[in-house]
Amino acid sequence: MARSLERKATQTRVKRSTLSPPPEFVGDPIVWAAWLYYEERMTQEEVADRLGVSRASVVNFLQEARDRGVVTIAVAPEHLQTVRASRELSKRFGLTSCVVIPDDGGRLPLHERIGRAGARLLTEILEPNDILGVSWGRTVLALSAALERVRLPSVSVVQITGSAMGTFEFSPELCTSNIANRMGARCINLHAPGIVSRPDVKKLFMQEPALVEQFKLIRSCNKILFGVANLTSASTALRSGYMSSEKLRPYVDGGAIGVMAGRFFDRDGDPVLGPLDEQMIGLTLREIAKIPERICVAGGPEKIEAIDAMLRGGYATVLVTDEATALALIERE
Repeated sequence: MARSLERKATQTRVKRSTLSPPPEFVGDPIVWAAWLYYEERMTQEEVADRLGVSRASVVNFLQEARDRGVVTIAVAPEHLQTVRASRELSKRFGLTSCVVIPDDGGRLPLHERIGRAGARLLTEILEPNDILGVSWGRTVLALSAALERVRLPSVSVVQITGSAMGTFEFSPELCTSNIANRMGARCINLHAPGIVSRPDVKKLFMQEPALVEQFKLIRSCNKILFGVANLTSASTALRSGYMSSEKLRPYVDGGAIGVMAGRFFDRDGDPVLGPLDEQMIGLTLREIAKIPERICVAGGPEKIEAIDAMLRGGYATVLVTDEATALALIERE
C-alpha cells in the first residue's frame, strides 16, 4: 500500500515537472490550473485539456491550491446579508422558503428583479400534475415574462380572479396565459367579471355550470402565485381600474391596509369585508389560505406594511422579495 501511494506521488511530481506554464505563473502549474478554473471559468475537463493532464490531476491541483492558500473561497458579505434576512423571515413567519435578492443600485425596476427571481424559483418548484393558481399584478406579470421556456404539459395554470377592463396591461388573463405558454402547460382562464354589478348577479354567475366546474378546479390548486398591493393612490389596485377610491372607502374605514387577489386585509392579516365581497368573483382569503403552497412575489418601501400584514395572516408559505424590504420587515415589531 505504501509503495502504491509513493508511486502515485512520484507520477504526480513527474506530471507537474513536465508541464510548462506560461511565464506569468512562474513555472507553477498549481497557480496556472487555479487561474484557468477560477478566473477564466473553465471546466475541470477544459483545464485538463489545456494542461495536458487527467481530470483527476486537475482536481488534485485545485485542492493543493486551496491548501496552499493560492485560492481562498468566501461568500460575499452582501450575499451573506440576504441569506441571514431570508432565514430570519422564514423563522419569524413560518415560511418554507424565502428568496431575498440583493440591491442592484437601481439599475432595473424592482418589480422586474423580483419577477425574475420568482421565475427562477417557480421553474424549480413546479412538478408534474401541479395545479397552479395565478393572481395578477405588475410583479406577477414580470415573473411570467422572465420564465424560461420549459415543457410541463401535465401542469395546469388557472386564473383565480375574474377579469376587469382596466387591468389589460397586467390582467389576470395575461398573467395566466403567459405562464402557461412559457411552460407548455394547460391554461384555464376564468371567464367571468372580477366584480359584477349586484350580489344577485354574482349568485346567478356562480350557478352557471361552466363556472361551477371552473371553481372546482380553482379550489383544487396545490400551488398559488400572487402579489400584494397597498391602498394608496399609487396602488396597482387603483391604477388598474379594478377598484376606485369610492369603492375602497368602506374597506379603509374598516382597517384594511393591503389587498391580494382582490381581497382586503388589516394589519394582523385578518380579512376585511365590505360591499364588494358580495360582488367579487374569485377566491377568498380563507380559500387561498387552504392551498398547500402559496408563493408571494412583492417588495418595495411602499408595500412593507401590507407585506408584513400578509405574512402575519399566514397567507404565504414562500416569499420572494428584495433586500431593503426584507430588512425593514425584520425590524418591525
